[in-house]
Amino acid sequence: MKDKFTLIFVVLTSMILGGCAAKIQPIVPLDANALKKTEAKVGVITSSIPLPETTITGASCLLCYAVASAANSSLDEHLKTIPVDDIKNLKSELTQILLDTGVDAVALQGNIDVTKLKKNKSKAPNVATRDYSSYKSKGINYLLVVDVTQVGAYRNYSSYVPTMDPVATFTGKAYIIDLENNKYVLYKPFNNRKASELEWDEPPLFPGLTNSLYEVIATGKEAIKSNITL
Repeated sequence: MKDKFTLIFVVLTSMILGGCAAKIQPIVPLDANALKKTEAKVGVITSSIPLPETTITGASCLLCYAVASAANSSLDEHLKTIPVDDIKNLKSELTQILLDTGVDAVALQGNIDVTKLKKNKSKAPNVATRDYSSYKSKGINYLLVVDVTQVGAYRNYSSYVPTMDPVATFTGKAYIIDLENNKYVLYKPFNNRKASELEWDEPPLFPGLTNSLYEVIATGKEAIKSNITL
């Protein structure tokens, strides 16, 4: 219960701060020539993969969010039982793709928490807002990051009232950083969503929505892989 109210507080705080404009990074197509340099070595890492859950938007007051969260609690409990090993395998799979195309690559141990990196003061275009240069200590000069932000289901509300059925979701961003200058060699968000082809509200196993989640994970993984194919 404490964790649930912590989440509610974070959501409402985000809404309040939402008026502060953030830098919007446009898509950067892969600069394959950079990775083909003889001295190029790419480290591959992912964020910590979150447990699947129901992401609720639009329930803009504390009580609204509590009502929406309670209404989706059965789905949320089920989603947390779904394994995400297929996403965790991305690190090794992407490393192998790079190796197969002649790029020197290595899967780095652990996960990356981008929020713990120092902020980068540069305002130059296509330069990351965080400083990734500390990863040069791993013996690499490029870093491929898959940062997963949502896995599970997404549902929008208007105050207490749902405006849509929940849809399976797998979202985040994949990018490659040149560690010499924090410039993007690749930047591509991924936002994969799919409604259930069956009646979604079938507790306790929610088979339709569960199948859709497996599908968006598979589709999203293939899209990420295609972005680094030289």
